[in-house]
Amino acid sequence: MMTIVEQIKHATQLRWNRVHKFKAKILMSLDVGPYQIKTAETSKELVESFKLRHEVFNQEFRGIYECGLDFDRYDYYFDHLIIVHKETRKIIGTYRLNCSSFSEESYTSSEFDISLLLLQPGPHLELGRACIHKNYRKGSVISLLWRGIAEYMNLSQSNILFGCSSLKINNARESALVYKYLLDQGSITFDFPCKPTKAYQMKDFDSWYTFFKKELTEKQTIEAEELVPSLLKSYLKLGAKIACEPAYDNDFDCIDLLTVLKKDELSNSLAEKFQVVR
Repeated sequence: MMTIVEQIKHATQLRWNRVHKFKAKILMSLDVGPYQIKTAETSKELVESFKLRHEVFNQEFRGIYECGLDFDRYDYYFDHLIIVHKETRKIIGTYRLNCSSFSEESYTSSEFDISLLLLQPGPHLELGRACIHKNYRKGSVISLLWRGIAEYMNLSQSNILFGCSSLKINNARESALVYKYLLDQGSITFDFPCKPTKAYQMKDFDSWYTFFKKELTEKQTIEAEELVPSLLKSYLKLGAKIACEPAYDNDFDCIDLLTVLKKDELSNSLAEKFQVVR
């Protein structure tokens, strides 16, 4: 549990970031079996999602085991998709959503130059901070997140989705290996000339990418495939593409891949499955 000092610190930071004034931009709620998929409506729900994010991003990813919250200045401007386990009333999944119709703020633009991407016909929907509790991390729950995103896409009339997909990689060799693997799989697009901002460029990436220019060996291919998380695999299955080389996030000691999905390029079978209105 958090100490009294930590509780006061978090309460002050939450107030500074206007969490107590938070209101959902779009209200939605879907019941699917034992789960409810909805946008967070209250500051209490928002704080619960911050706790889950801390468990995943800080405790699991970074080995920081004390209790806490994960939030930043962007959370006030975004909507927050949550998956609630109806029996326990626990939030077991979350995703923050930023529609350009409501806000010009963008977390992704701090890591990538996305100016040309934003010239695409909108509205644009930025996705981020996706996480699922480790006890529920399976394909069916990942599908629930996408069911919620599809519904939000319909309600916001968004034409293009984008965001940072995080991979637990902190070195140039593995970064270049995964990028080359995704290129060979046809998962890289050059339609939007984007690049990491200077502060997020990974040292030695170009050298290692040159090293992997030739066809990957079977062993290298297997290694790369194992480094791609299931959530990113689900994006790619939906028809998403990676828009440029990875950015290195020093705060979370991981790489981020700029992931883009156009509504009109969404797989037909999956568009029908998730009931996306075209």
